[in-house]
Amino acid sequence: MSNTTVSGVSSILDGDVSVSDLADHVQTLTDRIEDLEAEGAEKDEQIANLRTDLEQKDNRIEELKERVSDLANKADDAKAHRTAITRKTENCDERIDELQAREFEKGAHLLAENVDEDRITVAGNRLERITKEDDNTYFRLPGEEDALGRGGAVAHSTADLLPIQRFARYDDEMLASVTNRKPDELASKAWREDDDTGRYSLWSRGSGEIRAYLDASGLADWIRLKESGVSKKYSQELARRTMDAMHELSNGRLGKIKRQRSKDGLSYQETRLVLKSDVELPGEVTSQNTDDSPTTDAVAGE
Repeated sequence: MSNTTVSGVSSILDGDVSVSDLADHVQTLTDRIEDLEAEGAEKDEQIANLRTDLEQKDNRIEELKERVSDLANKADDAKAHRTAITRKTENCDERIDELQAREFEKGAHLLAENVDEDRITVAGNRLERITKEDDNTYFRLPGEEDALGRGGAVAHSTADLLPIQRFARYDDEMLASVTNRKPDELASKAWREDDDTGRYSLWSRGSGEIRAYLDASGLADWIRLKESGVSKKYSQELARRTMDAMHELSNGRLGKIKRQRSKDGLSYQETRLVLKSDVELPGEVTSQNTDDSPTTDAVAGE
């Protein structure tokens, strides 16, 4: 019993508090007890709800664990399936490579787009790329004729091409591996752009006896764009050596001439590499300039 209650009872016994006041005090205590009981019941309900929520979360966690385990098993199955497919694909590729190799040895000409050249093992370990009258590219063993005659006669073969033409067909990675000198690599890359003879291109279209040409200064600028960290002076030296390489790799089809040039009030000689109109290039059609052909103002003899 609280001090207040004892005090109230003592006051009644002493005659200081009336029965009415005591009744009010008891009612107040009763109300307080009821409030506390209600609060206790509410707390109990909250605790029960929390327990229910925790149980639901525990059940959810168990479900997720089972799902993760199931997904892990499916991932393992998928990995095993993928490995099996990869192994089967490799086996199929090996069979196809073997069949293609045997067909090559029988004289077959196979479309280049269907052949992985690096995977084929044949006598001499060498395939030849050719172009036929149907304008399709094929692989064959060097010099072998196709008994079926598919695609018509051979228009030209890799063996017919000039070294610079063969090198120009390689991608940059392959080109770097097959050329021993930087000028040879640059010469091959420069040759790739021989069909682009616009105003701002490396090559310029000539007129009369000159089909196309490029100047040492333009080649030096092109090298500086293609090769990072190359100084202006070194690019000029590389341009000179690249022109020598282009002349050599073209088996002399590309000629070199000297021309007078003026710049900033100074006159000097510059090397020009020229492809004459009457020069035939293996595997390519040489376009002769006519009166209707577009030409530039600059020509080889300026």
